[in-house]
Amino acid sequence: MERPVRMSRSRRYKAMFGLLLFIMPLLTGSLVTIQDEEPAGLSPEDIWSYDYANNIFPWDDDDRNQFNAYHDYDSMKTRMQELAEQNADIMTFQEGLNGGLNARGDPMTSDDYEGWFYGHSSPWMKITGGEEGPHGGECNAFVGDCGNYADRPDVMLVGNHHAREWMSYEVPMLFLETVAYYYGRIGIDNDGDGQVSEDPWGDSNGDGQLDDDGDCLSLDPLYQDTNGDGTPCGTGDMGVDEDFSEQWLTDLIDSREIYLIPMLNVDGNRYDREEFCGEDAWVSCQFSGWRKNLRDNTHTGSTPIPDIDEEVDEGCDGVDLNRNYQFEWGAPLGATGPLFPGFCYADGPNNDVYNGPVNYEDNDDDGLINEDHVDGKDDDGDGQIDEDWMGGNTEPETKFIQDITEMNDDDGDGASDFAATLTWHAYSDLVLYPWGHCQGCSTTDEAELIYHGAVMAEMTNYTNMQSSDLYPTTGDFCDWHYGVHGSFCYTIEIGGNDDGFHPQPEKIRHLAIRNLGVAFYMTEIADNPVERARIGIEAADANQWLIHPSNLTLPETGPVPITMCIDPVFPWSQDINASHVKWRIVTPSRQQSDYGPREWQYNDWQRSRFLDSGLKCTLNDGDNGSLIVSLVPVPDDTAGKLHYKATIGTLSGTFPFQYPAQGVYHEKSIPWRAPFGNTICALFLFLMVAGAVWGSLGVAVWKMKSSGASDDSPPEEEEV
Repeated sequence: MERPVRMSRSRRYKAMFGLLLFIMPLLTGSLVTIQDEEPAGLSPEDIWSYDYANNIFPWDDDDRNQFNAYHDYDSMKTRMQELAEQNADIMTFQEGLNGGLNARGDPMTSDDYEGWFYGHSSPWMKITGGEEGPHGGECNAFVGDCGNYADRPDVMLVGNHHAREWMSYEVPMLFLETVAYYYGRIGIDNDGDGQVSEDPWGDSNGDGQLDDDGDCLSLDPLYQDTNGDGTPCGTGDMGVDEDFSEQWLTDLIDSREIYLIPMLNVDGNRYDREEFCGEDAWVSCQFSGWRKNLRDNTHTGSTPIPDIDEEVDEGCDGVDLNRNYQFEWGAPLGATGPLFPGFCYADGPNNDVYNGPVNYEDNDDDGLINEDHVDGKDDDGDGQIDEDWMGGNTEPETKFIQDITEMNDDDGDGASDFAATLTWHAYSDLVLYPWGHCQGCSTTDEAELIYHGAVMAEMTNYTNMQSSDLYPTTGDFCDWHYGVHGSFCYTIEIGGNDDGFHPQPEKIRHLAIRNLGVAFYMTEIADNPVERARIGIEAADANQWLIHPSNLTLPETGPVPITMCIDPVFPWSQDINASHVKWRIVTPSRQQSDYGPREWQYNDWQRSRFLDSGLKCTLNDGDNGSLIVSLVPVPDDTAGKLHYKATIGTLSGTFPFQYPAQGVYHEKSIPWRAPFGNTICALFLFLMVAGAVWGSLGVAVWKMKSSGASDDSPPEEEEV
């Protein structure tokens, strides 16, 4: 009988420990591991560069310029001056206006645009490129800028009407940094994934996904919602709209005049930061803060005379700048109207939206006062429109907007050149379009306004709505710009209910990136917002196509025909300045095998006009289109790569619609197509080659024979 084997004490301990490791997961409900599982999919470091994966912008590393902390007035102004100095070929720094006699016949000085309390004028940037940039063109003595070109569309982008809405100036500052860094830097791989210009803003390829190149979608789900808004691979997430075309950006800056005003309400913003809320406003008043400017509204005693020596009276002072514009000012909705000139409702329930003092001046010298307020109508039947207003545009900041708008007339037609305007606010995740002063009403351009709003709402994942559907307001920026000057104007409400007026600093970057594409879109549509919308509504631009390299057949000789299918509703122009194929031949040198986009930028583009072929074609939606053709004069004795893209303009001057979109181009390999001379030359060349070959062969044979003859002689005796 065998004796049982007894385990040693150490072996029993090991067995018990192993059994414990086995049953512990069962007791805790896990059969896999005690530690957290590692993500199964890709991580940001797997597909992107270190800088992009770690949220590092490729410029100045200051926390504010990296959008990890808020700018204040001084740091913002300093950075604007630095960028203007470093990029003098495309931008200049300005403050307020020089003044003179304005468009209304009023004498103005630079002092008229300085804030009531701190005395600052609104800082702004003039941005335009091309050969002469902001130093060429015409100079405007009143505004104080040069770089005014009659053939360049103008766009105005304004932040911080309301002092407490700090993100409203961070977004335009990111726009400024982006323009300054990427202008002229063609072919940059922004995210380090090995591709260039593959993911511009919005859903550029129409597949329903903002992530056009699919890199965010390839991440493990753990990394797909980097901004924490609950939408994986949505707007503002890493890998979404991150690799735009620098060529497109450069072309845009070269063809536009941009008036960027990041902080309109300097007085109010300083007070909000330095006195009312403090530097850490996201702690002390995330959902509150100082809103207005710092106009002195308080009166002493029983006389209506402002006490200009007093400090800010928080219960009464200030005017809501976005209720102070003249359009429909006299019918206050969502605003507080004055009882007497210069008075506000002290501590009243709507004091935050006080719209400023009444104007009791007889503006048209007809003996009547306020008989024709600004509403686009001839209220008093005297043949004039809006000539005797009740109030509005009384503040240094709104006078600045009034005069920079009305004194900007590059083509001399008597109208403002701003066809597109944008103002940033906070908060509600909204894109708002006119009207704001009435409910149940519509504009004459309602469909077109809705269209552009919808595009920007898609870019931001915001809601697109008429402004008055949020709540009715009078005297706001967009109603005035659209109602008086016909400018397509939008208000962007940055951030959601969790963000408030002063979002946490860690949210600055994501919110700014999420809203960045909107500024570029508004800049693009500034040439003709109405026509661009109508083309977009008909989907004409999406239905059209430029021949793909895989379908392009090269002729044995002569020009290369580049064809395009045009939608019948698209009013294309045959003017070569509006519609053409841009093309170039690039060939690497023998010393450079990695010849690519960065080097290609130095190859000049040429233009070839489009002509109507008279043939029909099938559009992307299956309908019939018209085939146009450009005969690109590629020389037969050239070999390399043909780059080509199409620019299509309209009869009214709207351009460019580019194919492919956003600065991308097609590439087709071009072989040597030239013959090697005529028959006589070919025969002569054959005789030369044959003579050389046969002559060399004869010499070789002769030498071989000579060598063989010498081998027959008796060998020499070896020396002993």
